[in-house]
Amino acid sequence: MKKVLILLLSLSVYAMNVNAQDITFGIKAGANFSNLKTTFFGQGLSPDGATSLYIGGLVDIGISENVHIQPELLYSIEGAKNSEISFVNVPLMFKYYLIEGFNIQAGPQLGILVDAEGGTVATDRLKGINFGLNFGAAFEIVGGFFADARYNLGIANIADYDPEFTDSKLRTKGFQLGVGYRF
Repeated sequence: MKKVLILLLSLSVYAMNVNAQDITFGIKAGANFSNLKTTFFGQGLSPDGATSLYIGGLVDIGISENVHIQPELLYSIEGAKNSEISFVNVPLMFKYYLIEGFNIQAGPQLGILVDAEGGTVATDRLKGINFGLNFGAAFEIVGGFFADARYNLGIANIADYDPEFTDSKLRTKGFQLGVGYRF
């Protein structure tokens, strides 16, 4: 975890030094349509998905006219129906502008567990760190407003069960629709 945090910080500092005059801050919020990918004793289970929310801030750092880096800090409620998991997520999005006002984005995300409740999901049964990959697109409206859509694929097994369940896996996945404003 320390290596990932050091890498994220290093990339952010490097980006700021490369083009420090092209930095904007912003806020964003939206809906999470999430679910859990679960496997217990080799059997895949499909819980019902959940709809919840996310909210947070971002820094948009222009590297060139078409390439930007966007670190974010988001509070996000994820999981499945009757099994909510709250994270503080730190995505680091690499954005490429295909045309003015429209970009595609991809990047890693580090999640820090805040709380979990319901069903078989409880804070003491989950690892404290989640890791995933994000893929998405954003459209800039006018006056600093934007809308974005993003898919998050959880890579880390966040299950922290007894040793007898060593083949059990629990991963997050979800789709986000949101709006934001850059000042």
